[in-house]
Amino acid sequence: MSSYLMREAAPLSAEVWARIDEMVVTVVSKNLVGRRFLTLVGPLGWGVEQAPVFGFEEAEGAAVAKEAIYLPLKELAAEFMLKARHLAMESASPWALDLGAVAIAATKLAKAEDALILEGLMQAATCSAPLGDWDTLGGPFAAIAAATAKMLEAGYDGPYALVLSPGMYARLASLMSAGRREIEMVERLVKVGIFQATGLPEGRALVLSPQAWNMDLVVGQDVVTAYLGNEGLDHRFRIFETLALRVKRAGAICILG
Repeated sequence: MSSYLMREAAPLSAEVWARIDEMVVTVVSKNLVGRRFLTLVGPLGWGVEQAPVFGFEEAEGAAVAKEAIYLPLKELAAEFMLKARHLAMESASPWALDLGAVAIAATKLAKAEDALILEGLMQAATCSAPLGDWDTLGGPFAAIAAATAKMLEAGYDGPYALVLSPGMYARLASLMSAGRREIEMVERLVKVGIFQATGLPEGRALVLSPQAWNMDLVVGQDVVTAYLGNEGLDHRFRIFETLALRVKRAGAICILG
């Protein structure tokens, strides 16, 4: 493990570090949404600070990349503390070290990553379409079909992804009549999948063509845990990452609302 993480300075055994890393990976993997539909580039390392973004245009009858602009990779972090007394309890009793604080920090970091991705997608979007009636059977299907047709006509082909808030997902999942489930109909239109994201505002939905030539996620330092040092007898740690969302073709993002 890289020396800049200062893990060797922490009063933890290799076994405890392994359990912390396992907890972080488990919680982050369960909570992250954006990485399920975006192509990942990297990890490239903590030393990578910028990522080039190439737009595209038509020139003399051929598609060609424009001059690159450079995006800074943003660092996201969440911290947790381990009490010295709890470390002592583990070595002197049958009770294992409770890693709840690690899980809470890892969840916070995952939510921050998805918030960065959703904000970037919504800010970049140049396509919009009506949300339609999501309380009537056939309403969501009609709205999403219209959005995908609009994107396809503009040159942004599928497969598509649909991102919803938990509330919008619940409305979609609750629509059923005579054995016909609306969500199953919608799944035929968005074959990448339907994803729930807590950071998406109610009354909004995102339809995406998330192919790598349209958008991707650059990862510099992937999610990792570092030791910050002691605070009295207790010990502080940081889970962090660096990343940048690259939107190359903004028309591949359509906001329904």
